[in-house]
Amino acid sequence: MNKVVRPLIILAAFFLICPHLGQADILYIKNGDKLFGTIQNPSFTVQTPYGKISIKNEFLKSMTFENRSVGRWLIRSINNDQFSGTWLDSSLRFVQDNGVAKEIEKENVQRLKREIQGPSHPITTTIFTMKNNDRFSGKFLNPGLKIRADYLTKAVQSDNINRIEFINDYQADIKILLNNGDLIIGQLDSNQIRMAPDVVSEFSVAKDDLKTIQFNAPKMVLKEFSGTGRSEKDSDGDGIPDYADLCSDTPKGVKINPYSCSKKTAIASAKAVKKINARRAKSTDHSIHENRSGDFKNILFDFNKYELKPQYYSVLDEISSVLTQNPKMKMEIQGHTDNIGAEYYNQSLSEKRAQIVKNYFVSKGIEQDRLFPVGFGFAMNNSSNGTEAGRALNRRVQFTLQN
Repeated sequence: MNKVVRPLIILAAFFLICPHLGQADILYIKNGDKLFGTIQNPSFTVQTPYGKISIKNEFLKSMTFENRSVGRWLIRSINNDQFSGTWLDSSLRFVQDNGVAKEIEKENVQRLKREIQGPSHPITTTIFTMKNNDRFSGKFLNPGLKIRADYLTKAVQSDNINRIEFINDYQADIKILLNNGDLIIGQLDSNQIRMAPDVVSEFSVAKDDLKTIQFNAPKMVLKEFSGTGRSEKDSDGDGIPDYADLCSDTPKGVKINPYSCSKKTAIASAKAVKKINARRAKSTDHSIHENRSGDFKNILFDFNKYELKPQYYSVLDEISSVLTQNPKMKMEIQGHTDNIGAEYYNQSLSEKRAQIVKNYFVSKGIEQDRLFPVGFGFAMNNSSNGTEAGRALNRRVQFTLQN
């Protein structure tokens, strides 16, 4: 009987949640609701650390509220540019799939997501990387740069530049690598860099806000953009497709209700241990071993949180660089927690910590099939859980590399 009733319940839930398939815009509300429909705002205005920008609706891929600091939003465009800052618009206008229009205050919005598709093709572009790790492509608009080096002022044309690095040195603030291999280190005569990103209007930024400018850089972009219909993908394997799944990160083994959200029934310890061993075995199948576990610092998390802290971006960027330079290298991303709370909850939290780190590497261009996130809950302590200092060290993600 259950085998017959359950599919009917899931099907009914689908039609209640998502009456018809259309533009795949998804709105996540902070109270846990998940709405499907179409974003109506023509643009989104964001105050970034380096100036105010406005992103048109058609360029938006996702917009996520980050809990690292008050008012911080992370915005990604359809060509995978990334901006961060404070969302200045007062509300979001959204039409649900059933035709109901809503205007939602931004304080209640957790995330906007647009599923996109379209053929992609490689281009050669200029990529700007800011010191807060925002990254976008576009045009470098300064016709030339004047550099004071060795008591002389040198004029450098942008056509001759391969890479610019902005440094903090008492004698120099810029390092320029020319296309012919020459290196110029000195003081930039101007404080402003003008640029025209592909998805926003041109603007100027202070040189102190920039990390690097890479000229003639390869990048994959969408040739044509279109919103997808709801796919049948089931990311968490709970039998409910992602478009109708209100809880899309349900841990395996957790009993769910018709909307795919876990019931208030704890997982038996034996199941949790079995799950850990299964994931460990899966990682072993991919030849990930602990022969290089001490190469990088652990990434630590706040209590009951899985958001990345800005102070660890440099560590993650270093690992990204190693993976980029070693395209055959794979990595296991191991999530852990302290022992406060239920075992099943900490297991889920550890998996989220591993997954958020994987997402960061993917955003940096690392292939997903080289990354293997796995959660261990509080089964593998790094320190004593008897003190707050020890628990803080246990709330971590650590890495294992294998060539």
